[in-house]
Amino acid sequence: MPGTVYLITGGCRSGKSNYAQTLCEKLSPHPIYLATSSSSGKYVDADMIDRIQRHQLDRDTRLAGWKTIEAPLHPSEHLSEMVEQVVLVDCLTLWLTNYMLEYKVFSLDGEEISAQERIAAAEKASDAIKQEIETMIAQWNTTFVFVTNEIGSGSHASDAVSRTFADHQGWLNQFVASKAREVVHMVAGCPNVVKRVDDSGRGAKGSWMSQDDKDDAKLLDTFLSSRSLQMDSKGYFMVKLDDNRIVASFYSCIVNDEGEICDLQGNKIKCCNGGSRREPMKVWKGRTAKELTTAIFEEWEDAAKLDFSIGHAAYIGREVQRAEHCLYSNIPYQQD
Repeated sequence: MPGTVYLITGGCRSGKSNYAQTLCEKLSPHPIYLATSSSSGKYVDADMIDRIQRHQLDRDTRLAGWKTIEAPLHPSEHLSEMVEQVVLVDCLTLWLTNYMLEYKVFSLDGEEISAQERIAAAEKASDAIKQEIETMIAQWNTTFVFVTNEIGSGSHASDAVSRTFADHQGWLNQFVASKAREVVHMVAGCPNVVKRVDDSGRGAKGSWMSQDDKDDAKLLDTFLSSRSLQMDSKGYFMVKLDDNRIVASFYSCIVNDEGEICDLQGNKIKCCNGGSRREPMKVWKGRTAKELTTAIFEEWEDAAKLDFSIGHAAYIGREVQRAEHCLYSNIPYQQD
């Protein structure tokens, strides 16, 4: 399962960065700002330094918990710092510019190459940045908020180099949008959601929450789902829908003196149909979350002996509640 991706796009001064920063602050008290332009190095001029300093001041003013990582080309080298974090990538346009410079599609000193060389170099730069993005978002427990520009929405570029860049910027935006859970187009500071994948299993009927509150709740749910869970050493639950019922199965991780997976009495648990997958130690079926959780945590005698952690019990409660909603809403369910 890949990481969660949001794409915020729009024109110059459309409010993209402000919206993206607000989104990150809703999800985490300590978000990461991944700057695709370094305050020093070969891709920086005086105007860029000024822009970087203004962005830093804005983040420091808004929320003291921001951490900044500067990575003009290879931010995937910092993935170990992004585990279970919310990462604002600002922005794809500068990042693509760095790759175009690196592959000599154009240069800061005005050096020119042939049209054929430029086209080939642009393809290589585009492929390289897409591969870097693929590497980053493969980290399932990280949430990425990408900011980009709709530079193709303005006037037609007057020179071939600018047209080449605008083409590849558009293709890069489409690539990231195809990976995104949500795409927001900013116009004059106003967000317009142009894509939203609703996989939360939460319906809106009968709710008095505002749409903004519902949207914020879904965003937070998605982020919290990316956390690593501390599993109980004695076993785990699997939840699914089957034959119009919620099915919860408990699989033992207890090992007896012979090194075999066993039940609480030390008896080896046999494998399904003689295969490598072992059978569950206990299976429950019910029509509601309350019915299942009562059977598991209040009526099952072995529950006290297994001494489930509070976190594990809370997780099962959330999952069977979501399964119940999916069952009665006739929508697919997949365990989180």
